[in-house]
Amino acid sequence: MSVLSFITDIFKPAVDLIDELNFSGEEKGQLEIKKAQIKHKIAELENKVMSQVLTLQQSIVEANSKLEMAIQQHGNWYTKAVRPTINLGNWIIVLLMAFKAIEYNREILIFCGGYNAHYTHARKEEKKAGVTR
Repeated sequence: MSVLSFITDIFKPAVDLIDELNFSGEEKGQLEIKKAQIKHKIAELENKVMSQVLTLQQSIVEANSKLEMAIQQHGNWYTKAVRPTINLGNWIIVLLMAFKAIEYNREILIFCGGYNAHYTHARKEEKKAGVTR
C-alpha cells in the first residue's frame, strides 16, 4: 500500500527531528518525557490520517462497485456489451502483436493489459454481487 507508506514518510522527519534533540543535565529528563509525548501525538495523528485514507479508499471502491452494478443491471444491451467487446478487441490486438501481424507498441500493450485487468476485476465483483448478464 503505497499510500500508507507515503503517509508514514510524511511524519518520519518530525519523529527523526525529535530524536536528534540533545540536551544535558536537568533538562534532559524533562525533555525526554516531552519527546515521548510529542512522538505519541505524532503517532496518533499518523494513525488518524491512515484510517481516514483507508475509509476514503473503501468508499471509492464501494461507489465504483455500485456504479458497475447499475450499468450492468440497466436494460440497454449496448451498456452490457461494451466491456466484453473491448476486452475481446484488446486480446485480438495482443495476439496480433504476439504473432507479429502488427507492429509491437508498448503503450498499446500496456493499455490493453490494464483494461483487461480492470475488466476481469469488475467481472469478479459483479459475480460476487450476483449480477448476471
